[in-house]
Amino acid sequence: MNWRHPALGAVAVFLVQFFLSEYLTIQRIRPDFLLIYVMYVALRNGSTQGVIYGFALGIFEDFLSAGSLLGLAPLTKSITGFLIGRLRGKFSRMNPFVFHLAWVAVALLHFVVYIYVSYQSVYEISQLLFWQTWILMAAYTFVFIGIMQIILPFHRIYPDDKLA
Repeated sequence: MNWRHPALGAVAVFLVQFFLSEYLTIQRIRPDFLLIYVMYVALRNGSTQGVIYGFALGIFEDFLSAGSLLGLAPLTKSITGFLIGRLRGKFSRMNPFVFHLAWVAVALLHFVVYIYVSYQSVYEISQLLFWQTWILMAAYTFVFIGIMQIILPFHRIYPDDKLA
């Protein structure tokens, strides 16, 4: 990813989300590449950029998707971008386990809010099915986060902690 021009990366990830994720869908569950990109931008550039990119990508996602919940994706991605951005430059000052636990918790929070609002009827009918959907959707995205961790680990995104 070219960090000097994150908007170009956002366009590329947006295109991947809407063209490639269709082929990766398993029983209506697809990975959230936009969330992954928001996490990387927030860790690289901080909370402000995380919120901006989270909102922008979320609003584009809502406008182009068939969903009727306009505003849900910008809300959850903005909150995620803000919270992940607070971890910027903190890897060397935090216990690595706590650092990774923090971003995992934020991502899981994103999925709880997003899926609860999106699948509210499922929650009312069967809480077990709701939690299965949450686990599967989060796990599927975490598989791609794991692949990205091999390519570009979170702790190498912003290596100069003295500037944070």
